[in-house]
Amino acid sequence: MSHALQERWPQKDGTKAWVRVFRAKYEENAQITVTCLRGVITKIIGDSDAGSLLVSTPIAAEDLEERFPPPYHFLISGISPAATEKLITLKVCSCPEVSCFFVPFEQPLPNYVFTIENFTFPDAEASNIAIAEIIKQELRATPSLMSFIHEHLPSPDAEAAIRTVDSIRVQSLNIATSRTISHTVWNVYIDSPPNLSLHDYFAWSSRLRSELHFESEDYGTGLIRNEYKQFMCTGCKSFDHATGLCPFPKLPGWFGPSTTTAKDDLSNATIDGRASTQPRKTNGPAKRGGGRGRGNRGRGRA
Repeated sequence: MSHALQERWPQKDGTKAWVRVFRAKYEENAQITVTCLRGVITKIIGDSDAGSLLVSTPIAAEDLEERFPPPYHFLISGISPAATEKLITLKVCSCPEVSCFFVPFEQPLPNYVFTIENFTFPDAEASNIAIAEIIKQELRATPSLMSFIHEHLPSPDAEAAIRTVDSIRVQSLNIATSRTISHTVWNVYIDSPPNLSLHDYFAWSSRLRSELHFESEDYGTGLIRNEYKQFMCTGCKSFDHATGLCPFPKLPGWFGPSTTTAKDDLSNATIDGRASTQPRKTNGPAKRGGGRGRGNRGRGRA
């Protein structure tokens, strides 16, 4: 996003929130999108609360070669704290005009940290628990990663690293390598992330992905999926599943778009509803977007 907006938007008076549409991408002309968002927000909070509603349009700082390039978050301001809270509590809205997500202006740290593959564990809850214990043991045995948390906390907290490690949770995901063959990977979450700044948290999670390795006594070595193997949902902007596995289009009453509306989905979208592990391809000229690459984004962060 342009540096001018980065400075000015936080200075807007009153409560604020972000909104992005499903399958969001940067638009040179966002007039139609803003009209739809204003209409939907007005219906949700009511005409009286929407009297001074302002939906601000993002401006890209530079060209970025991505298929669904940022910045794609619009800023909501000019409404009451109660109306803002109503949108944030709703989280997602799908109607004939538009499907969109409402995000707090001050966003919480993402819970998802990485995905592990190569273990031969069976796909079962007992395996999730066992893998979580392997990760916890590896983290506890890596003092530099534990001390990083305490060195970057805004205030001393002797239990911060312990709580962080104890809150690690693993969830299995079945993905396809072909139409007849599938295998299991494991998403790793931290339900109680340390109280770090967004910058420090990304630095710490990046070190996790580059420095940790996971060996089991009976089920091989787990490897972290990095670079082109990293999931990226073009629909909801999450990193813990591929586009074709996005849960939102499967919700009852979803008006669309679906995960297969356009032909330019990432190639790791799905095969028969499951994720493929083929690398992403780039087509066409560079498009305008924000300055950071995908690697340091959380779940659809603004």
